[in-house]
Amino acid sequence: MSEPEPYAIQDRGSARIDAILRLAERASRLRPLPEVLSALLTECTQLVPAPIASLYLRERGEARSDELHMVANVGFPAEAVDHIRLKVGEGVVGHVAKALRPVSLELAANHAAFKAFPELREERFPIFLAVPLLVGARAEGVLVVQRSTGAFDESDVALVAALTTSFALAIERARARRTEDDAPDAHHPARLEGIGLVAGAELGRIETLPTFEGLAALERKQRGDAADADTPEAGADRSARVRSAVEELFRDLTRVRRKLEPDIDAAHLAALSSLALLQADQRLLEAIEREVPKQNVALGMRRVARDYAQAALRANTGADQGTLSERSDEVEELCRLIAARAIGARCPTGQAVLVLPERLSVVVTLVAVAQRTAAIAVCAAVSPEALGAVVARAAKLPVVADVGGLYAWAREGDVLLVDGDQGTVRVSPSATQIARFRQRERAER
Repeated sequence: MSEPEPYAIQDRGSARIDAILRLAERASRLRPLPEVLSALLTECTQLVPAPIASLYLRERGEARSDELHMVANVGFPAEAVDHIRLKVGEGVVGHVAKALRPVSLELAANHAAFKAFPELREERFPIFLAVPLLVGARAEGVLVVQRSTGAFDESDVALVAALTTSFALAIERARARRTEDDAPDAHHPARLEGIGLVAGAELGRIETLPTFEGLAALERKQRGDAADADTPEAGADRSARVRSAVEELFRDLTRVRRKLEPDIDAAHLAALSSLALLQADQRLLEAIEREVPKQNVALGMRRVARDYAQAALRANTGADQGTLSERSDEVEELCRLIAARAIGARCPTGQAVLVLPERLSVVVTLVAVAQRTAAIAVCAAVSPEALGAVVARAAKLPVVADVGGLYAWAREGDVLLVDGDQGTVRVSPSATQIARFRQRERAER
C-alpha cells in the first residue's frame, strides 16, 4: 500500500464544521486585531491543512485603497508582515482581489500573473490557493494557503471560502470599535459585571500589553532605518539592549517570586518553580542571541517565540498538549515583555489597570506585581486555581475576570475602577463613585 500524502485529509465531516464554528467564536473575541488574525491563520493551517497561511488586506484611505499588504502570516518570515505589498490586479493575490474569484494552482510560479518575492522562498510551497475576502461588493483582502504537495480540490476551496467569513467578522468588529473610539461621545461610563478572583478595589488608567507588530512599528519610529538595519553595529546595539532587558526582567521575576513563595501552597509552588527553569532555559537564551541581531528587536523576539513553540511541540509529541500550549504562551508573553523593555515601551506600569483579553498568565502577573500595577481586569473567564490567579492573591493584587464587553466600552487611557469584592469594573466612574471609593479606601486603612 502506498504511503498517504503528507497533507491527505482524513476527516471532512463534523470536525471541519466544528472548526469553522470555532473560528467564528475566535473572531468574535474582544482582542487586538493582530492577535485575532494570527490565531485564525494558525487554525487555518491545521484545518486545511497547509504549513503556510497569509492574509492580505487593502490599505485604508482613498489614496492607497488599490494596494494590498500582508498583515499576518504563519510559516513565512515574520518580517514579511507589512513589507509584502501588491496593487489590486498585480500578482496572483492582486488578480484574485480584482476578479473576486478563488484561484487554485498546482504550480503557482507558472501562472502568468505570479509575482515572486525572493525573501519568502515560495518555491518550497508551489501548491497555492487564494480566496477573496468579500465585504459587501468588493474584496477587502485575500486569504492564501500554500503547501508543498497535494493539490487543493473543490472541497478545500469551499472550506477556505467559508473560513474567510471569520476573518471578515474580525476585521469588521475591529473597525467598528475604532469608529466608536474616534467618535466625540465615545467616552461612555459603564458598570460591567464580572467575577472577582482577588479581593480589593483599585482605580487606575487602562493599559494593554503591546503586540509584536505594534512594538516593531514603534521601534522603527524611534530609530528609523537603524531599527531594521542588517549591519554588525546595528546588530550589536540590538543585542546589548535585549541582554539588558532580559537581565532586568528576569531579576524582577525572581525577586517577586521569592517574596510571594511563603504565601503559596505546595502544589502551586511546584508549578511556579518551573518558571525558574524557563528563565534558565539555554535554548531560549541562545535563540534570543541568534535572532535579535538579524532584525528589528520586536520581530526578532516574535521569531524566537514562534520557533520555541514549534521546537517544543516537535520534541514533546507525547506530552500533554494543553501544558505545551500554556508553556508556549508563557514564552510568547515573556518575549513580548523583553522586546517592550528593550525599546523603552515598558508595560505594565505602576498604578495602571492592566486589561487582558483572555488569560491571566503567571509571567504577566509577576511583572504586574513587580511594577506595582493597581489591578487587573480580564475579558475571559479565569479559573481561581490558575497559577496567575494564585500569584495575584498572594500579592493582594485585585483581579476581576469574565468581564463581558470590556473592550467595547473601554479604550486605552480610560479610568477603570476594578472591584474584586463585588466582581465589577466601572469604566469612567463618576466623581461621586470615585469619592466613595476613596472613602472606603481610607476606612480600610
